Amino acid sequence: MAKQRRKAQITKKQGQLGHIYEEIVDDNLLPDADEISKLSKIDPDIMQWLKERAEKEQEFRQKAFMERLELVKKNERGSRWINYAGLLFSFLLLGGGMYSSYLLIMAGHTLVGTLFSGVVLITVASMFLSKVRGNGK
Repeated sequence: MAKQRRKAQITKKQGQLGHIYEEIVDDNLLPDADEISKLSKIDPDIMQWLKERAEKEQEFRQKAFMERLELVKKNERGSRWINYAGLLFSFLLLGGGMYSSYLLIMAGHTLVGTLFSGVVLITVASMFLSKVRGNGK
């Protein structure tokens, strides 16, 4: 039984115009006691009807809240899985890069193996740093 009241007003102070907008929303499930007594005079069974409507509204609100909560849980679970997968893939990328570097050095390509190792380390570190900065925002 939400009641809304809106008020818009234009003000003029010291030669400048201003605009005031006020909106009040009363989101109670039941009307005020005065309203109930007035409505009871019109229809004696109004109280039972109001109770039923309030119960239905409460059930709807609880159901909507639980659905939103379930969505948040699923989203959080997905984000956590993505983080774990990212850690695993970065570890595999780092390990593969280091092993490739090792093979290059063992094959006599010392300079190329060393540079490749450095590039892999810097790339993985920059990916982690960009992820950390992205989470901080």
